[in-house]
Order: sequence, then structure tokens, then C-alpha cells
Amino acid sequence: MDSLLKEFRSWKKENSHFYSELKEHKSVLYDRFVPVYEVLNFLESEITEMRLKPDDDLDKIFSVGYEYLNDQFQTCMMYLETYFKQDLHAFMHYDLVVNALLYLEDVRYELSEQNLNPNNEEIDMLVEELESMLAEKKPVLDTFNLYVDDVLQKTIGEEKFQFVGIIDIFVNVAETLGLYLDDDEEILIGKELEGEGQ
Repeated sequence: MDSLLKEFRSWKKENSHFYSELKEHKSVLYDRFVPVYEVLNFLESEITEMRLKPDDDLDKIFSVGYEYLNDQFQTCMMYLETYFKQDLHAFMHYDLVVNALLYLEDVRYELSEQNLNPNNEEIDMLVEELESMLAEKKPVLDTFNLYVDDVLQKTIGEEKFQFVGIIDIFVNVAETLGLYLDDDEEILIGKELEGEGQ
């Protein structure tokens, strides 16, 4: 696990500016990433300081979370470069659209994991539509999220589909570890755990 922790530390340095910008702009993307990011940050710190001993469960949580976060950040960077020529402020105006595109990736993954056969053509068309919004800088309406949900509902149809994505899992992991991810206050990372050892 040492090499994975080292890789994550390098990744954090490389991506800290982008993550800080998301937080500063109160982006929906920050809300999306914070459970995974803070769990990884906490585990990295606790394992490095030898307050937690690595085991198979922690290794699995860390590797899945890191792979997921890295993939999603790479997708964001691709959109930032392709459609916004590295202009973060312009990108932030379309964070809802980027968030929806990332969500569609999650849904596709979960559908394939559950061996469900949705109409992928419909999802492809929705992805194309959202990417054209980015390319053409179309306005994002207040009803945007409702629209995406409606298209997805029609696409998936009557299939019994319970969507529990990586984000949901990491929210639960954060709670188990005693992390408080409430954006209204500073993030408290394992306050109770830190106090117990002293």
C-alpha cells in the first residue's frame, strides 16, 4: 500500500489547485468529489502516521477510491482543455453539465455491473447533447437536472435498478470513519479519533 499512498500524495499536489478552485466556487463538482477525496486524505494521513494499520479492506477502499477520483478528474481536465481552453471560470459556468456527464458514466458502469441492458443509444444521444452544450456554450436552464433525470428514467424504463454509486459508498465510509463533510463548517477529519490517542 506504500506505493499507492505515495502515488496519491503526488496526485494531490498535482490536482490541489483544481480541487481548491472547485471548493472556492462552491461547485457541484466539489460536492461530488469531497466524500472520496476526504476519505482518501484521511486514510493516507492515518496510515502514514501509523494511527491506522493497513488491511485488505482499507487497501480495497483506498485503491477503488483513488482510481475513481483519478478517472473523474481526468475527465474534467479533458473537458476543461477541449471546450474551455483551460479557462477555469468559463468551465465553472458549466459544472452542472460536467457533473451530469460524470453521473452518466457512473450510471453506465452500474447498469453493466448489474447486467441490465438499457437503451445505450439513448444514453449516447444524451451524452452527445450535453457535450454539444459545452462546445456551443448553450445556456444551462434551471430545469437542467430534471431534464437529465427524465431522459435517464425513460432510457432505463421499467428495469429494476438500484443505483448506489461510488460517491454514496464513500459517504457511508466517511461516516464510519467519523468524518464530517458538512460544507457549512470546516471539514472535521476524525476529531474524535485524534482525541482518543492523546
